[in-house]
Amino acid sequence: MTLYEYEVRMLACQLKRLDQEFNAHMQAWTSRKIKTTKGKKQEPYYKDFKKFFDYEKKEKEILGMSLIDEKIDDTAVDLLRKANN
Repeated sequence: MTLYEYEVRMLACQLKRLDQEFNAHMQAWTSRKIKTTKGKKQEPYYKDFKKFFDYEKKEKEILGMSLIDEKIDDTAVDLLRKANN
């Protein structure tokens, strides 16, 4: 097995664990075991599933895509292009 194949398998293992974690959270959410409330009105602490478990955020962390949503400085890119020419 090459190093590349090993890295791909490790990535697949991490994503599989993320799916298992998602399934566990979804089961807890749907069975209404999350009964944490706040305030005197007894409203649920988590109003939607995404606040309870942010799948996309964790997936980006695993895939190393956390910088995608950040704005890239154009001047820095121009400087890198000039340096590489």
